[in-house]
Amino acid sequence: MLSALHGIGGILLNPENPSESEMILPAKARDDVDWQSTNRILLENEDFRGFIELVSTYYQTGRVRSRY
Repeated sequence: MLSALHGIGGILLNPENPSESEMILPAKARDDVDWQSTNRILLENEDFRGFIELVSTYYQTGRVRSRY
């Protein structure tokens, strides 16, 4: 469902030998942002809010900073 709605891919991870892991659904690149979903997740997930703040800082200033 997430793949169809948002282009999210999936990997079947082999924890014993990660190089033998398989991509079962390729991710799909998008040029636009689904702002409705982004705003909903921001309200529900503090970690995601922190991630978006880091991305915003980079986009506005070009400066990379650590989350911590």
